Amino acid sequence: MRTPEKRSEPPIDSPRNQRARWVRALEDDKSLRLREGLYLAWGIHLGREALNSGASVQEAMVGPLLERGAEGRRLLISLQSRGIPILRAATRVLDSIIPGCGDQGILLVVRRPSHTLTAITGRKPALVLVAHGVQDPGNLGSILRTAGALGSEAVIVLEGCADPFGSRSVRAAMGAQFTLPVAVASTSETLGALADGGLQIVAADSAGGRRPFEIDFRAPTALVVGNEGGGLPPAILDRAAARVRIPMVDRAESLNVHAAVVALLYEAARQRSFAGLR
Repeated sequence: MRTPEKRSEPPIDSPRNQRARWVRALEDDKSLRLREGLYLAWGIHLGREALNSGASVQEAMVGPLLERGAEGRRLLISLQSRGIPILRAATRVLDSIIPGCGDQGILLVVRRPSHTLTAITGRKPALVLVAHGVQDPGNLGSILRTAGALGSEAVIVLEGCADPFGSRSVRAAMGAQFTLPVAVASTSETLGALADGGLQIVAADSAGGRRPFEIDFRAPTALVVGNEGGGLPPAILDRAAARVRIPMVDRAESLNVHAAVVALLYEAARQRSFAGLR
């Protein structure tokens, strides 16, 4: 076990500190996150979820406000007991990395799990969610959270999506990335892998001819969703076994993509008698 933090070490008190600049670069640069295989998660709740799930936390930056409450003090003790390296940092340093982080007083650097497309489809999943063109990181994070909660065994992220391991997506997902397999892949390789894995492709399409309860979600399924503005590209729609739309009143144009995911995954869970859900 690694030794706990050394309290005699002076805290990082300047945003220009070399370590602070490196962590800030992880926040700002998606390509650096990919190269290093790391991502950031902040806040007391996510800190607790990371430890409870066994996520590979590489280090923690801790600010003075973490210890103002009992929950934060317990989290710090847990980090120390697991030998996770702890860097003390001023509130303004944390806020310079991610605005608002300093108020929570905790920022984690987490090792990104390795989940490949072929590994996901090779496990013959019963249900996976595929997202295309979901540009807003908050929306994508909410989709990941819902996918994990309603029984999707993995999420595959295609072109045009926000980074599922950006801090805003991680925050919105409330720690789903700690346990839910997430792979980033191209549309072409994903379509091939889904076919090889024996999954039917069900495409969410506002012009689709079938309603959710008319789809057999009991069969191994890849549910594909796109952004509410542009929808899904022809390359996906043409390969779909079914195009599903959510019935709405005439005056409604479309649902937010996250709302559509909730409706469709709930129907899939209902057809499967909510197996595995509590």
